[in-house]
Amino acid sequence: MVYAISFLSNYQGNQEVISTLTEVAANIAEALFVRAQALEGIGNKLSHELPENLYQPAVSVIIQGLDDTEPEVRFWSCFAADALEIKETLPKLQLLAQTDQTIVAGWWSVGEEAEDSVTLMTRGEPPLRKPYNLSTN
Repeated sequence: MVYAISFLSNYQGNQEVISTLTEVAANIAEALFVRAQALEGIGNKLSHELPENLYQPAVSVIIQGLDDTEPEVRFWSCFAADALEIKETLPKLQLLAQTDQTIVAGWWSVGEEAEDSVTLMTRGEPPLRKPYNLSTN
């Protein structure tokens, strides 16, 4: 369900959906992929035009996600931080870019995603990345 609501084109600004995605992303009892998907959905759809009581909790979840123990949560928190241009995350993103080389299956490292986020927030153009092949073949 989280996957579906993350990509519905007509829900931007829907307060109930943003609230649900925020709750899911913050809930460490949720499955890892569900939390990660919720963060991606927040990054894709959260609007600065939402009331502060919805916007700020979502931003807080994104910021907390940068320190999560799970690489997928850190990765999608980097994505969401950039998508929303949360400037206060720049120091943490810079640190992750330098130190977190954990590869996220189907993508690239958390550090590379953090580096791309910093680059985009500072109006640069990140490199085109290809997902790492994690197969054991």
